[in-house]
Amino acid sequence: MTYSLEWRCPACRKPDITDLNGVHLAAAGASHADQGGADQQGAGELHCLHCDHRQSFPENVRRSDGAWVDPLTRCLACGSERLFAQKDFNRKLGVAIVVVGAALSPWTYGASLVVCMLIDYGLYYLVPEITVCYGCDAIHRGFSHNPAHRAHDPILAESFRRKAHEEGDGRGPLKGASEESD
Repeated sequence: MTYSLEWRCPACRKPDITDLNGVHLAAAGASHADQGGADQQGAGELHCLHCDHRQSFPENVRRSDGAWVDPLTRCLACGSERLFAQKDFNRKLGVAIVVVGAALSPWTYGASLVVCMLIDYGLYYLVPEITVCYGCDAIHRGFSHNPAHRAHDPILAESFRRKAHEEGDGRGPLKGASEESD
């Protein structure tokens, strides 16, 4: 399974993407250098490529053998247990498909809308699911579905946004986090 994490550095606030494959080797006692690769992540930590900030992964995100806990129970960037699941699909493309189908419907007598519906159903089953953190908007790709993670709850998301604003966090959502679902 290919694991990745799209997260925002708490020091410089710039988005970063971390390939999590192989990071579990460092946690099990062998670094990437020992395995013949470059040790880009350090020994089990997130490393910002923009400002060189490093932070450890939260507790309880790995099994005893060093592999990632799958399905996720907490965010790998901030440790929050408030996560939601959504499809990894660009909303703008989804809207474009519907607009084209609606625009063609007078000439196709509505058949283009049925085709759009079939395309939508097909994409729903083909597009993988991602897990997103309410707290820091980190996007976790490649992890199995956790039934405890429901669809996005705007009320819960707004409460986190207000809390961050009150604390002067200045954190904004990751670019693409709100555009990723269908």
